[in-house]
Amino acid sequence: MLVKKKFKVGDKIVRVGRVYKIFKSEKRKKGKGWEKIIFFKPFFKRQGRRTLVCSIPAKNIEKTGIRRLFTKRKLQKLLTELGKKSAAKTSLGVAQAKKILKENNPYKTARVLKYFWLDKHDESTNFTKSRKDVFKMAMRRLVEEVAFVKKISLTKAKKKIRKALEKALKKG
Repeated sequence: MLVKKKFKVGDKIVRVGRVYKIFKSEKRKKGKGWEKIIFFKPFFKRQGRRTLVCSIPAKNIEKTGIRRLFTKRKLQKLLTELGKKSAAKTSLGVAQAKKILKENNPYKTARVLKYFWLDKHDESTNFTKSRKDVFKMAMRRLVEEVAFVKKISLTKAKKKIRKALEKALKKG
């Protein structure tokens, strides 16, 4: 069994599509023992969320779906997959898509994004407001990580994702 590397101050993590920076860790007394608490805040400053600070006991991180960022190689693979022609179109409902997005799995998020992107551009379907909302949610979940890993702005990251999705339309 592989032992996962522990999180430390300065590490960047992803929680529900947002990139956070661990800025502090401390041990607190809990019962008869001690518990390590990790503190993190958003890496990208967004209006209205300038003072958000989160904390979690280190032992509970795996339960929350918090994960490390993608490597450049894995991210490039994900962007390439976004641009590939899709196999037979499967059905994906809004509720099912939201459940998938909660998993904080970038590959699954990319599949949801691509599905709704193709659905949005399919003239034979009705792209409802709820489907549009899921599409936007999936896009937001990938943008920050792409921006951080590629060292580009959020706007450029969104354009990069859209460019990859455009390739799937041309091939599909």
